[in-house]
Amino acid sequence: MAALMELPLKGLGLIAKCAFQPIITGPMLGLLLYTPEQTWKDAFEATPLSHVIGPHSLIRILGILVAVGAIRKTNAALNAWATNNWQIRAGHGWNWSSEIAVVTGGCSGIGKAIAEALTSHGIRVAVLDVQDAPETFTPNELLSYFRCDISSPEAIAEAADTIRNALGNPSILVNNAGITGSHTILKTPSEFLSRIFDVNILSHWRLVQQFVPDMVAKNKGHIVTVASVNSYLTNSANADYVATKTAALSFHEGLTSELKTWYKASGVKTTIAHPAFVRTPMIEEMVLKSGQDPKILETMMLPEEIAEVIVRQVISRRGAQLFIPGWGAPISGLKGWPNWTQELVRDAFGKTSAVTSGGMIAY
Repeated sequence: MAALMELPLKGLGLIAKCAFQPIITGPMLGLLLYTPEQTWKDAFEATPLSHVIGPHSLIRILGILVAVGAIRKTNAALNAWATNNWQIRAGHGWNWSSEIAVVTGGCSGIGKAIAEALTSHGIRVAVLDVQDAPETFTPNELLSYFRCDISSPEAIAEAADTIRNALGNPSILVNNAGITGSHTILKTPSEFLSRIFDVNILSHWRLVQQFVPDMVAKNKGHIVTVASVNSYLTNSANADYVATKTAALSFHEGLTSELKTWYKASGVKTTIAHPAFVRTPMIEEMVLKSGQDPKILETMMLPEEIAEVIVRQVISRRGAQLFIPGWGAPISGLKGWPNWTQELVRDAFGKTSAVTSGGMIAY
């Protein structure tokens, strides 16, 4: 079913994308306005579209599409300017074969895909993880594995020293590692609560403290925070995970501001990514344990798709806020919606979780 729906959805997406492109709708509008009216009216009335709208309505619709498209383009340009530390140009001084990246949680899922994608550009990558290194790492000379429990400040400090001694100072840091659980607030074990905050958010502080001072000194670097659409959308029986992703967004915003205002290091870029549902090993396990139809996994994005967007941003040498896929961007405005609409959305997600995953959630 998902495969059958994919082509029509892509077709609709392409039509919508073209409709809001001023470079397409603008010439069409100009053609109608500057061609003798009777000439284009005769041609228009010969099309099936004439049975739906009138010729003057077509001009008004094209005018609206041009205006909306121009506003969208202007907004996108301003967003790109702002998230790149108010700089128009990309960062300078980058030489990919000389760069070193650190990726946490890089042995599986999104982290593994990011690590391997970075090496495809000649970047040396240090992977931090508690999992064993996958076999695919062995033939890749640009990948170095360091066993590290990032919930431990001491382990992070030790790993950072080892990386600096073995490879040098990293210029790219990807805070990707994350864990989640299946329990309500009342049933969240204290030990798990401490661990999820240590792994999902406190490690960001500790890793940045280890590696970013050198980036600031050189005024060159890139810190990537892998968050989630849950940074903006709270779900039930998942409040601990959502809280860490909301904190990750605040961390990213605070770090971005401090780099510009306190350290005058506008050459150090920051990017935050908000993936939607991704088919990682962690998510696969949760879906199968919950008794949901495994076909739901076919509708999810693959880690490689997320990594492609993130690594493309790193290679662009610009900071950004990424919603993957792009349709997730409007979710960022949820907190500004009226309370009744917010509650309807959260209730809908909460009820869906209760129905689909209730069998595996402690409550």
